[in-house]
Amino acid sequence: MKVIWLFSILCHFSCHSVSSQNCSWASELTFQDAKNAIDKMNGIDDLTNRIANLEEHVTTLQKYVPRIIFHAKVSDGVNPSGERRLVYDAVIVNKGSAYNSATGVFTAPLAGTYLFTYSLLGGPTSEVRLVKNEEDLSYIHTILSTGEAQTGSMPVILTLESGDQIWVKLIEGNTWSGRGALNFQGILLEASLE
Repeated sequence: MKVIWLFSILCHFSCHSVSSQNCSWASELTFQDAKNAIDKMNGIDDLTNRIANLEEHVTTLQKYVPRIIFHAKVSDGVNPSGERRLVYDAVIVNKGSAYNSATGVFTAPLAGTYLFTYSLLGGPTSEVRLVKNEEDLSYIHTILSTGEAQTGSMPVILTLESGDQIWVKLIEGNTWSGRGALNFQGILLEASLE
């Protein structure tokens, strides 16, 4: 009953301040009506808090997905040969700065699913391998006659942990780097938020 009187008093004062207002609704107000109104206001506060939390999560996700992207190539005329890590020194894109053009190594800044591609333009018996933390994952190999060359590329989808390192290693043979023939790309497809 106190709530009804409170609304009646408020309405009474507001009705006298504005003569055209009708306050007949206040006499029909019950305690349950007031409780329902307060519950709805609390529900609105809860929704407002949930929306703020979701906006914060969206902002966090926008920082990472899909802004980890790189594309690099070996400079024209370098033509690496013999066993070595390939260093793709000419960087075309490096969003997220996860690829190091001085070492040829991509270091995953966060856990997730990544897509990598790498290529080879090699002569007879040339081979390159994609390596993760010293473990060979896949390879491109050519078996040709002397004087012939062949190009190939390999896409690989990997689940990485933060700090995992990926690079391409030349195992044997000669390569040609003209016109971007030796390149290495990667992109974060999906971040793990666990």
